Amino acid sequence: MRRMRLVALLAVGFAVAHRAECQNPRVTAIKREHLDRVLGSQPGLRVVTANGPSDLTRVPDTVKIAPGEFVFRKTADTARQVTWRRPPVMKGGNPPPILQPNELTTKKGATFAMPYRWLTVDSSGTERILAPFFVLLGGGLSYDVQSRTYRGTALVGVEDTLHLTESAVVLAKPLKLQITTTSGGTVTPTQLAIAHTSLEYDSVRIESTDSTNIRVRTGADPAGILIRIPVRSLAVAMIPQQTALQAFGLGTTNISISLPRGVARSDTAVVTFSATKAPVRPASVRLSGGEAATVNLRSGLPGTDSIRAFLDGVQVGETSVEFDAPWTFLGATIFGLLLGGSARFVSAKRRKKARALGWDITKGAPFGIIAAAASAIGLDLLQLKIDDPGAAIAIVVTAAIGAWVGTRVLDRPAASSAHSG
Repeated sequence: MRRMRLVALLAVGFAVAHRAECQNPRVTAIKREHLDRVLGSQPGLRVVTANGPSDLTRVPDTVKIAPGEFVFRKTADTARQVTWRRPPVMKGGNPPPILQPNELTTKKGATFAMPYRWLTVDSSGTERILAPFFVLLGGGLSYDVQSRTYRGTALVGVEDTLHLTESAVVLAKPLKLQITTTSGGTVTPTQLAIAHTSLEYDSVRIESTDSTNIRVRTGADPAGILIRIPVRSLAVAMIPQQTALQAFGLGTTNISISLPRGVARSDTAVVTFSATKAPVRPASVRLSGGEAATVNLRSGLPGTDSIRAFLDGVQVGETSVEFDAPWTFLGATIFGLLLGGSARFVSAKRRKKARALGWDITKGAPFGIIAAAASAIGLDLLQLKIDDPGAAIAIVVTAAIGAWVGTRVLDRPAASSAHSG
């Protein structure tokens, strides 16, 4: 009976001690010199407890904190872009779908170290220095053709800088952050409660019509800090079939137009064009992801024609085609006229006089020039594709046939008159 009473008393004692420990968790005293070393010696030190944050206007020799309480310091007003040592993953352990293997390790990475530091202790008295990071996937917001806005994903989490090699640790009290935009756009969600350290980062979605700024606030810093969010330009591929054409409408080429990779097949966009010399036809095309469209360009005056593509008034692509002086066309046409006139001279049933050769060439010249020019601008009756590159022989043939036929037409009335006479 006495033994049972002793066991009951011990059980009651343990219960009372446990309740007292829960109500009065272990308090750790942090020396001022240590705070200055790990959090910096700038002013603005604050202690965050269950009653809220409070300033330490005069830092005492020691600061006492319990698990779930923090010593906080803000070191700047803007986040600093850094090179990340390892890519974080989204909450749940799944890797971010659009994160490239080395995207966060290059100089153009989009990882930002927020100028916040929290010092806390866990239930065992282990000290932890918490540093928050903001990771903008892809380095900026990408254009979404369906909504006509720029969209992107950011990862937000904290690292225990004193125990980087340890696995995730649950915090005694979550760190609450508010994330909003300052110059247009939306963030979803706007409130985060980060309850752990290490790789599992929370994700937020950002949507804006242009580049914007993100403001991150915490209870210890209502003013918050700023992070610049750029946009990634949407680049439309423009590939001309030929980069040089004979000027004055004598050459044409097709230009292939396609949206960049990553645009969903269900998304469509209307792309319009402008040019400095000769316009493309049609002046606008509707594109879908994974597909290509074709526009046609006919040459104009000699010089460089710059063709630009626009989406919702924003330039998204550019290419150029050179319009060269039509020496090839002129040379091939003259040679064709000589051949056509010579053929008529040889085939004519008359005395072959030298002056008749010049007259046959002269008579057929207008017809040969008209035939070659008409074929070059699209009236290609012989289907010789004169506007194709390297088609000088086709120009020669067309001009020669035109000159030969022209002299035959002019000679018929003369022959009829001579016969009747």
